Amino acid sequence: MDDQTFQARLADARRQIDTLPVEKRAGLMALLEETRQRHDELKTNFARAREAMGEWRLLMKYLIFDHEATRRERDDLRRRLNES
Repeated sequence: MDDQTFQARLADARRQIDTLPVEKRAGLMALLEETRQRHDELKTNFARAREAMGEWRLLMKYLIFDHEATRRERDDLRRRLNES
């Protein structure tokens, strides 16, 4: 569910809760607010996870590059030793 749809459903739920008797509203409004907060936390956590995955991918590229460069250097040194 995208953020716009979530906000629309949240607003709809709030309107429906507002039509209920006062004694029933408080508990439902608290649940609605908790739902909104948890949704925001999930968005934040997923953004952090995406960022961490991007950093991890970049790190893996650097490691692969370093590994290949080390292998080339090793092969070059072996070739030089064999020529001597």
